[in-house]
Amino acid sequence: MTEMTETQREALAAVEKHKSQAKAAASLGISRGALRSRLEGASYNSNRPQVPTAEPLPDPDLPIEQIVEYRKNAFQRKHASVLAKRWRRFEVPTSGPYALMFVGDPHLDDDGCNWPLWEDHCDLMARTEHLYAVNIGDTTNNWVGRLSRLWADQDTSAATAKKLVKHYLGERDIPWFLWLSGNHDLWDGPVGRDVFERHAPHYVTLEDWQAKVTLASPNGREIRLWAAHNFKGNSIWNNLHGLERAAQMQDWAHLYVAGHHHDTGYRQGENPHRGFVYNLLRVRGYKFIDDYADHHGFGNHEYGASAVAVIDPDGDKLNAVTCFLDPHEAVEFLGWKRARNV
Repeated sequence: MTEMTETQREALAAVEKHKSQAKAAASLGISRGALRSRLEGASYNSNRPQVPTAEPLPDPDLPIEQIVEYRKNAFQRKHASVLAKRWRRFEVPTSGPYALMFVGDPHLDDDGCNWPLWEDHCDLMARTEHLYAVNIGDTTNNWVGRLSRLWADQDTSAATAKKLVKHYLGERDIPWFLWLSGNHDLWDGPVGRDVFERHAPHYVTLEDWQAKVTLASPNGREIRLWAAHNFKGNSIWNNLHGLERAAQMQDWAHLYVAGHHHDTGYRQGENPHRGFVYNLLRVRGYKFIDDYADHHGFGNHEYGASAVAVIDPDGDKLNAVTCFLDPHEAVEFLGWKRARNV
C-alpha cells in the first residue's frame, strides 16, 4: 500500500479527536472542502495496490491567479468596446449642410424587388455630393432553415445574391458610411453578414441591427442618429410607435430611423420635458411585390422606399434636421441649403 502523506495523517487524527469534520477543519485552519479532499486522498492511498507510480503531470492551464487576471482584463477591454459603440463619433468631411440617405430593406435577390426604383436611387446616391448613405438592413432574403424552400420560388440564386452584395456594397461608388444587418442578414444563411464583412470597403462601418452615432461637423455642431433595423414596440394605429417610445423613454437623439416592416412613416416632434426636437423615419424598402403581405392583408406602401434627412449644422433645433420621403426632392433642397450657406 502507498503510504499516506503527513497532511492526510493529520486530517484523520483531527477527525478522530474531534468526532466532527467541521471542528476538525477548524482545528487545522482549513475549510471543510479541503479536509474532505485530504480524507479522500487518505482513503485512496490506504486501499490502492502497490503498482508503478509517476509524478503528477504539470497543469496545462494557467495558474488560477493568472486566469482571474486575464478574465478581468478581457472584461475591461470588451466593456470599453461596448461603451465606445454608444454614440460613436463620426467626423463629417464637409462644412455646411449635408444629407443622410436611409436605404430601406433592399431584398435585392427577391423577385419583388423594384429594380427600376433601386437603380434610380443608387444613381442618385452615387452622383450627389455631400450625401452619405445608410443601409437599414435586409439586403437579401438569405433564406435559412424551414424557409430554405423559398429559394425555389425566386429566380436569383445564392451565388448571384452574393455578386449583387459585392457590387452594390463595394463597387457601385455609393457613399455608404453605415451598413446595418437586419434579421434576414443575421440568419445563418449563405448571404449573411460574413459576405458583407468580406466585401465592405474599409470606410464602411458594419453593425448588427442598430447603431447609435454622433455626426460632428467642422463647426463643432453635432447630430445624434439612432438607426436600427427596428425598434421595440408596436401599435396597429401608429407604425412609428417603437421609434416614439425610444424618443420618449430611452436615449435622446435628433433622428430615429427604422425599416423592417416594409411601411413608411415620418414625424417631427418635441420632448418638452427633456428639451429636444426629434425626427422619426420609417422606410419601406424595395420589396414591392410581396405574397406574404398580400396573404395576410398588409397594405402595400407606395412611397418611402428610402428617405433622406438633410442636416443643417447651423440650423436651430427645429431646422437642424429636415426629412423627405422623396430622395430627389431632398437632393434639390440640399442644393438650395448649401447655396444659401455659401
